[in-house]
Amino acid sequence: MVTALQIAGLCIIAVLFTKLLRQHAPEHGVLLSLLLACGVMTCAMLSLSPLLVQLDRLLSAGGLSSDQIAVLSKAIGISCITQLAADVCKDAGESALATAVMLTGKAALLLLALPSAQMLLALFQEVLSCVPVLS
Repeated sequence: MVTALQIAGLCIIAVLFTKLLRQHAPEHGVLLSLLLACGVMTCAMLSLSPLLVQLDRLLSAGGLSSDQIAVLSKAIGISCITQLAADVCKDAGESALATAVMLTGKAALLLLALPSAQMLLALFQEVLSCVPVLS
């Protein structure tokens, strides 16, 4: 298993290579940065798999359905990928694209949460329909 120190060392070496590449071919520096970020993210997800299994057990024991757990997992994935893409855009000097990526990620999260919000509003409506109206 890859340790955090190994990842940190790899990232520092990659930063040095990226800085050297950007002097001669800036687009290659951004590409190297993106590839390494994807690799590090993959290593992080693989090392987190035991934690995710335990978290799944805890959420299931807490009464959450598999659909609700799936929504949470997707939200975490959307957030991580969006942040990575925005950071790469900022690193390439494209702050407007980074902002667009973040906005798109937030919209995706809102769309993901919409069915849960609709269920919650329906539950509120049901509870409030049982309350007598005072005149």
